[in-house]
Amino acid sequence: MTDRDQAREGTTGAVGDGSIAGIPYRWVAMGVVLFGTFMVVLDTTVVNLGLPALQEDFGTVEGIEWVVTAYLASVGVAQMLSGWSADRFGRKAMFMFSLALFTVASVLCALAPGLGVLIVARVLQGIGGGLMMPVAMAMIYELFEPHERGKALGYFGIAVMAAPAIGPVLGGSLVSSLSWRWLFLINVPIGVVGFPVAARLLRDTGFREARPLDRVGLGLSGVGLASFLVGVSKGATWGWSSPAVVGLVGLGVVLLALFARHAVTSTHPLVEMRILANPVFAVGMVTIALLTVAQYSRLVYIPLELGTVRGVSELRIGLVMLPSALGIALTMPIGGRMADRIGARIPVSVGALVLGGSFVALVGVTRSTSLPVIAFILFVGGLGSGLAMMAPNIVAMNAVSATKVSQASAISQTARQVAAAIGVGIIASVFASARPDGPAGSADLGPYRLVFLVAAGILVVVTIVAQWVPGRARALQLQADRKAEIEALGLDPEADEPPVMAET
Repeated sequence: MTDRDQAREGTTGAVGDGSIAGIPYRWVAMGVVLFGTFMVVLDTTVVNLGLPALQEDFGTVEGIEWVVTAYLASVGVAQMLSGWSADRFGRKAMFMFSLALFTVASVLCALAPGLGVLIVARVLQGIGGGLMMPVAMAMIYELFEPHERGKALGYFGIAVMAAPAIGPVLGGSLVSSLSWRWLFLINVPIGVVGFPVAARLLRDTGFREARPLDRVGLGLSGVGLASFLVGVSKGATWGWSSPAVVGLVGLGVVLLALFARHAVTSTHPLVEMRILANPVFAVGMVTIALLTVAQYSRLVYIPLELGTVRGVSELRIGLVMLPSALGIALTMPIGGRMADRIGARIPVSVGALVLGGSFVALVGVTRSTSLPVIAFILFVGGLGSGLAMMAPNIVAMNAVSATKVSQASAISQTARQVAAAIGVGIIASVFASARPDGPAGSADLGPYRLVFLVAAGILVVVTIVAQWVPGRARALQLQADRKAEIEALGLDPEADEPPVMAET
């Protein structure tokens, strides 16, 4: 054993082949990354159930929605910066920084004496979460060979997709038995354990480039994206024709258009928007965006229907939603393996049809339909979602140069964020337009059925768009192209030393 191998074994428990305690390093690293990202994704849904308790504790209704809105907006802004920061400072450093920031911000949220402090802490949380998710995805892509990325992301995606379904159960339990402050305190042990584990086990691998920070691009994208996300998220509440919403959305669109123009003309853009000119990547992003809208239709309106129409408690709502997470967990690895072997076309098409069928079944739900039946419908939908959700992302990223992985990951995560905001805003408007005025409106099933029909229609569109995502031959060619490029660049995922940084 060489001195280098002995040093590595002494500090990380690894052996010369890069394994740790007999487990290949890439799987160990994915486990570490998964540990932190689960915390971030869980936080997107677990906090929503604490809003009524927050209103009561702080004695105000006005402004309470900013606890959610401020977080979502700051996530979107931070995601735009993640590609540059990961290339500049390294994947490991940025993952640890974002994990530490998210943990500290969680403590501040739990200790917040008032609404203002809580909102500021949520912004910090959002920055940490927004930086972490794209960096984590880039690390997974770079750790695994192109032909096994689907398998790896299938397992990784279980946490990413299941956490929103687990959140209502956990959140309902914590709020009802303890306090809303525990919605944030549960993050602290994860961060306290995850940070030293990441410091000890992760290696600084992946592409590095010391390009200058595009401050103009950061300003345009940051203000533009924040304005757009806030405006869209408030459209249903403030009214789409209100001056505030029109002004925010309009400002966001203008600034984002200026950012796109700046990005394609700049020598060192914050995000390489020319990646979207790649047809495989572009179709993958469209598919992901449409699937995200359908997903949020279920995550938002199933709990709303059960709680409003039936008066079901938060905890029982969470239990009804759990089978959906189980379905996702069962088929997500299958969808990933299929994407590796036969491309994304079949898993996306089949998954979208199954998920769409579950929405059609939800249209037929009545007040007398039992909760186990609803849970089974959601389980079937989870099976379809697990097949469909990860596959387009895998082939899209395999179509991108290895030197652009972190930037492509940032675009992918931002696309999900924007799609979720737009989708929820539009679906909320559809729901509001169909809901009768007066007390009787809260018990009317018609608006919910319309929402589920719209979601089913979106999934029909997904099935059509999926015919343009790569099938087997194209997917295998992309894998071969990426493998050859990685070997040419010398980007060894098992290396102990960080790659040489390109000074630009």
